[in-house]
Amino acid sequence: MKSQKPNENPLLDPLFNYTSGRWLWDEATHLRKRHQPFNVNGLKAVASKSVNARCCTSITKLSEGSYNKVFLLIMDNGVQAIARIPNPYLPPRVSTASEVATLDFLRTELDIPVPRVLAWSNNKDQSVEAEYIIMEMAPGEELGKSWMSMDISERVNIVSQLANIQARACSIDFKSYGSLYYRGDIDGCLDIPGISDRFCIGPSAAMSFWEAEREAMDKYRGPWTSPESYAKDVARREIEWIRRFAKPRDRADPLRQSTSQESPDSHIQLLDKYLKIIPLVLPSNVDLYRPTIWHPDLHSGNIFIKNQKIVSIIDWQGCMSLPLFMNCKLPKFLRINGPLLFDLPPATGLTAEEKKETLLRYEHTQLQRFYISKFKNLDPHIFQAISYPHAIIRQQLIDFAGSTWEDDGLFFLRDMMHNVWRNWDEMTSKPNEKCPITFGPKEISSHIAEGDIWNNYKAFFDSLDIPLDGWVHPEDFKSKAGVMRNLARELLDSADDRDEARQALRAWKLSDPNSTSLCSKVMDI
Repeated sequence: MKSQKPNENPLLDPLFNYTSGRWLWDEATHLRKRHQPFNVNGLKAVASKSVNARCCTSITKLSEGSYNKVFLLIMDNGVQAIARIPNPYLPPRVSTASEVATLDFLRTELDIPVPRVLAWSNNKDQSVEAEYIIMEMAPGEELGKSWMSMDISERVNIVSQLANIQARACSIDFKSYGSLYYRGDIDGCLDIPGISDRFCIGPSAAMSFWEAEREAMDKYRGPWTSPESYAKDVARREIEWIRRFAKPRDRADPLRQSTSQESPDSHIQLLDKYLKIIPLVLPSNVDLYRPTIWHPDLHSGNIFIKNQKIVSIIDWQGCMSLPLFMNCKLPKFLRINGPLLFDLPPATGLTAEEKKETLLRYEHTQLQRFYISKFKNLDPHIFQAISYPHAIIRQQLIDFAGSTWEDDGLFFLRDMMHNVWRNWDEMTSKPNEKCPITFGPKEISSHIAEGDIWNNYKAFFDSLDIPLDGWVHPEDFKSKAGVMRNLARELLDSADDRDEARQALRAWKLSDPNSTSLCSKVMDI
């Protein structure tokens, strides 16, 4: 984006508003959650002071997502800095405080390449009028920009460096689970024995513990001293939230999912089953309980390289000290959709494109195996955590327990529960105990039917080339919104009860194809 000046009307200012995409339905709600005004001159002044410049000459929005806006600030002395301002989506105070402490800890205690924080505040009552973090600009370029053009030896080199960094990040036993903070920044923290007393472990700053009305629920956030208490609190948090705040979609709502997904009782019953099995499926090897930190979203856009060396890893927001078996996950760019390919098949009969795809899958498999094998010597416990039987099922079981009300979340948790039930002898750490839950034939057939509904729902939107979350690039908005307008007309014309269909379509809040992101309008139906 080009350098921008603040608009006199904060409601129309692209610095404050989300401008990187559009939504095909309920756009006003999405934009409101991402609208964050701040004092531009105040931010410039703080930034210039942090790098000993006289003034900041330009501010440019680089990127934005659900949780933050990221700006490039250039000073009169040529120094560049990055400013991150959280959207209202994020919990006030804790997210900023934890990320700053985490970056400082990683850089000063573990010598991990992360941006140095130049200035920050988690208090809106100051000159910037919003929380902010100002940090050094990461040198080099994103790994994702050159990964595919690297030869295999260069990729192996990067993967080796990354494994070394991850092992270093996991070298500290924090003794408890939660988020990192500076001592004194938040109440209820626990000491980290053997580490600088500047830091402590406090309540989780992860979004899942604060979003929606969970911010008002002053429990279930830790810190925790056992993996069982953490895993149980994830479900207990959701049970309380569902009982107090969950609102099923209206039967006429086109985005309504299965009957069970919209039933609070169905969620609570399944989460109660989860609470019964979770103590019995934690790993038997207590070495895998070690509280460690691991990057929460390690993809190639968060890794910066220069001259074939990793020089910075960014975006540690939401990082937590968690049990090793929960935290150890493959970097996203090393994960493979579909089966691993351990041996190259004969090339006879393959097209040029098929040969290319086969070679890429084979190389990707080898890189993944190399990354995992590195930990045999670096840290055998990490190797065990990644290689542990059904490791992903355990991780997803706990993760999915914390998001059953989202989209088709109940189905995905139930699917993990079915996996545990079917593989009980391999999953349980208590081989002499029977699985305390069961699924009858009707429950299984109902679950399969829900899966078919989900697949059909997804296939329908895929056929329209419409994403399930309704988000599209700005340049695609008008044409995609036009597709939704035609769909609405077809549904209305084919309805037996046009008034009921019109009511349902209006509840969808489809976006008008001719509206702008700064002046979103709902389609007239």
